[in-house]
Amino acid sequence: MKRNKKQLDNQVIATFIRQLGLVLDSDLPINSGLEVIRTKADHPKLISIIQVLQDDIKEGYSLSESIKKFEDELTPFVVNMIELGEKSGSLSGVMNQIADAIEKEIEIREKVRSALAYPVILSLLMLGVIILLVVKVMPTFNEILNSLGGEMPAFTQGMMNFSEFIGQNIIVIVSVVVALIAAYLWYRNTEKGAFRIDKLKFSMPIQKDIIAALMGAKFSRNLSILLKSGFSFSIALEMLKPVMNNLYMTSLIDNAIERLKEGESLADVIANFNIFPGVMIRLFSVAQQTGHMDKMLEKVALEMEKEADSKLESIATVLEPLLIIILSILVGVILVSVILPIINILNAIG
Repeated sequence: MKRNKKQLDNQVIATFIRQLGLVLDSDLPINSGLEVIRTKADHPKLISIIQVLQDDIKEGYSLSESIKKFEDELTPFVVNMIELGEKSGSLSGVMNQIADAIEKEIEIREKVRSALAYPVILSLLMLGVIILLVVKVMPTFNEILNSLGGEMPAFTQGMMNFSEFIGQNIIVIVSVVVALIAAYLWYRNTEKGAFRIDKLKFSMPIQKDIIAALMGAKFSRNLSILLKSGFSFSIALEMLKPVMNNLYMTSLIDNAIERLKEGESLADVIANFNIFPGVMIRLFSVAQQTGHMDKMLEKVALEMEKEADSKLESIATVLEPLLIIILSILVGVILVSVILPIINILNAIG
């Protein structure tokens, strides 16, 4: 199963669901409320979706019947939860739960981006400085050295040869890099490639623990909402598959559903995933023993978020000074390899 490319951005979905919940809590008729949302919306696809909902409701369809047309855009999870909320008579409450879960996911994603922004910028700066030194500065020093009649040490000569190679083949090098990036993007968009890349996320050093904690938080929070709404474990897990947005997780959930049907406990099934932190597995086991799975899952989600935050802070704390040290060493090696021969010649002249 490939990722859904039609799905609206999570922020767009969360805002729409939140606004729809407010409409349902108010005294406005549903169609009038949708009209208010539509006039305020700035996303073309969302505007067209709301228009269809309005037209269907005018013809006598319920909100859940109409919104089923947009499973791809709003996710099956949202559509099924709306249907359940409508049947149970607590649609506005369900809307708020959905919006809370999506907004929490957005908040976590922003934390990850914020924590990694500085190291990424510093890495790009480091790469830019090295390229500038190799392509521009070193050839200049090479000309100076040749004009003085100096003889370069082997290391310096090797650096100069490398600099010349980069300068002469820069277009080819850039073309190869672009081709590799394009090949990666193509591979990632295939079902096989997406599955392998998603699986790799759980085994790569440094990031694997963060990914596991973030996935654990998303899994626990959304499973809690579904169980509170009255879904069985098997149906809840089935509805979680598109929410996780990870093909490897989807395969694990498929396996878990089969094992649940064979009579295994949810805690044992989750433990068999072999990707979630140990504390999450233990909390699942306690929750099942006490019979308060839905409430405990909220605590599990919070615990996983704290763990992810802690690991992100630790990585950022170590990574930033480490990158600065690496940059300093590389720049220093390059400059020393060029300047030392010139100093030796000047000393000889003096």
